Amino acid sequence: MELSSATGRRRISVRVCGVVQGVGFRPFVYRIASDGRLAGHIGNDTDGVTIEVEGSSDEVTRFLTRLREEAPPMARIDSIEVGELPPTGEAGFSIVESLVLGRVSTGIPADAATCADCRRELMDPYDRRYRYPFLNCTNCGPRFTITGSIPYDRPQTSMAVFPMCAACQAEYDDPRNRRFHAQPNACAQCGPHVWLCDADGLEIPSDDPITACIDRLMAGAIVAIKGVGGFHLGVDATNEPAVMRLRERKRRQGKPLAVMVRDLEVARELCELSEDEMGLMLLPARPIVLARSKDANGIAPSVAPGVPWLGVFLPYAPLQHLLFADDRVRALVMTSANLSEEPIAIDNDEARARLGAIADAFLMHNREILQRCDDSVVAVVDGAPQLLRRARGFVPLAVELPIDAPPLLAVGGHLKSVFTLARGRFAYQSQHLGDLESLSSLGFFEESLAHLMRTFEIEPEAVAHDMHPGYMSTSWARTWAEARGLPLIAVQHHHAHIAACMAEHATEGPVIGLSLDGTGYGTDGHIWGGEVLVCSLREFTRFAHLDYVPMPGGDAAVREPWRMAFGHLHAAGLDTGAGPMLSLLGGTAQETRVLTQMIERKINAPLTSSLGRLFDAAAAVILGRRKVDYEAQPAIELEGIAAEEPDDAAPYPIALESGEWPREPARLNVHALWRQMLQELKTGVPKARIAASFHSGIAHGFAQAAGAAREATGIDTVVLSGGVMHNRRLTRLLRRELETQGFRVLRHRSVSPGDGGLSYGQAAVAAAILRAR
Repeated sequence: MELSSATGRRRISVRVCGVVQGVGFRPFVYRIASDGRLAGHIGNDTDGVTIEVEGSSDEVTRFLTRLREEAPPMARIDSIEVGELPPTGEAGFSIVESLVLGRVSTGIPADAATCADCRRELMDPYDRRYRYPFLNCTNCGPRFTITGSIPYDRPQTSMAVFPMCAACQAEYDDPRNRRFHAQPNACAQCGPHVWLCDADGLEIPSDDPITACIDRLMAGAIVAIKGVGGFHLGVDATNEPAVMRLRERKRRQGKPLAVMVRDLEVARELCELSEDEMGLMLLPARPIVLARSKDANGIAPSVAPGVPWLGVFLPYAPLQHLLFADDRVRALVMTSANLSEEPIAIDNDEARARLGAIADAFLMHNREILQRCDDSVVAVVDGAPQLLRRARGFVPLAVELPIDAPPLLAVGGHLKSVFTLARGRFAYQSQHLGDLESLSSLGFFEESLAHLMRTFEIEPEAVAHDMHPGYMSTSWARTWAEARGLPLIAVQHHHAHIAACMAEHATEGPVIGLSLDGTGYGTDGHIWGGEVLVCSLREFTRFAHLDYVPMPGGDAAVREPWRMAFGHLHAAGLDTGAGPMLSLLGGTAQETRVLTQMIERKINAPLTSSLGRLFDAAAAVILGRRKVDYEAQPAIELEGIAAEEPDDAAPYPIALESGEWPREPARLNVHALWRQMLQELKTGVPKARIAASFHSGIAHGFAQAAGAAREATGIDTVVLSGGVMHNRRLTRLLRRELETQGFRVLRHRSVSPGDGGLSYGQAAVAAAILRAR
């Protein structure tokens, strides 16, 4: 009931939850309250913000409307609760000190690219922040990477050691200023500064360290550049010897490197950018966008060898804008500053110690990075944006769950590690942590977990993990849970993939799930990856799968795709010892004898139903890809060459051999696919057309299996998930075939379809299981 005084005044309390700290929300509220001549106050607390306003009834109503409709662009309002209070006659509106009110439920905002206003000031010779590489305001700048805990106030950030000068303090205190209560506010007089040093840590004298850095980059040097979430290794992207030197020193032989470009105009010169791709490049997160390269674009050939795509992104920090303000700088390779399998470097001393053998110079600054955070990666897949790596600019924004979850931790998988903390309807994914291949990677995992647990005050009451007994994440979860007396929930890998997409779409199922990837431990102890599942969040059954084939050499078959080709051809009954076949696979007679013995004696030749491994085998046969330099290289190259052909290539045959579901799943047999592929190779059919027919056959075969699953279950919703869904062509072909059959098709939106989304799916499954107990 509305309470009004005899004078018609009304006072209300307002609680706003969501991402409302560090995004200019309090200054925004101050302004709209002042516009309506309302009295009261606003403050941050651990739930969000609390507001009390008092004034005429009409102005209070108008205030609520503007609160909902005009919130700052970086804000995300999850809920608004309004209560009536008796008027007090208070005068004036103020911002009060933050309060700690128990359990945290508000969010830290993600880092945001430099806004247009700050960019103008950066380049204005008459502005007091001219060429200051750390300017920001309430609409932009670092947030997650500099914040230690909530509430989001300067003392909780790495800016705490930089007291504001009188001019900055005046801006901070002025409710009409864009920097009103901007926590990282600073200038050259009181804030962080930048310097250039050599590989030994000795400062290089210079009137302008940024210009001196550019001089070195343009001369072919490799420079470690401290950014927002860590160091980049920068090199002139048009200088082939310099890029090759970077690859040699970083031990990154073939994996494509990301390129930061001056502006969209340069990006359009390098790539065939769609409107959607340009829109993604301009997001506040400024992610790396994978786009099709133009021929002869001037970029060094070794930046992205063997693939038709280039990862491009725009400057997002003032320091980066200053690098590109120099006319000499058009495009720079800006890759994560680390050695293979190590976390990105963030500390100055750490960077010199770890990168001294790679970088010729270091562009340093003294604003501490509290959270490592790589650049995010996105692509437009079948006309829709898809997050491939969720990190800077997106983390730690919550992703909703379809059901309430008790406080729980889901640890994810082994590759592309991401963990998830969940409570209630919200899941908080960590930033991309890399592969758990070393103690340093595990240390990054633990440090990030401790930070998010502290930030959101989530103490897990259960732990979800992958079923694979050999994953480091599995053994870590067992040790961590046992030490705390917490229940463990093992979630099958491919069920977690499907559950992640289901949770994104707020459905509990049942659905038909096509879970397609490179590897995942199955309930039968074999390696799965070409799966047709019938799923709810809580449970699943296996309706169909690619027929099992051996992986001669185990993990060696992942590193050497010709081994997978041998396994497939042997399973298809083809003469793998014949001369033409040896020539095709690039193997020797001795090698084929050894592999044959492995398979026949079942020695180090585990069985797999993986679609990713089938792609590896096809790339070995079609492209002669004998060894790989990085994960998924064969599949990426195969997709790249298939892109030269239209989508209507005739599909290679795949036979669906019925099982007795649910007791026994059906099998997708690819023997005829191999026979037709080899015949067309023999008769000289272009490799691009063969690759296109391979993609068409895979899409047709799995769509056929989905149709059979619908006949058996009556389910008409299909979920597409797993790392193979990064493949643009296959995703497009699958979606078209399924929709032609009348299916409703669900795809990932804000969570990666690969292993980066695994922990979110584990959390959804665990919540459903715990609810049923």
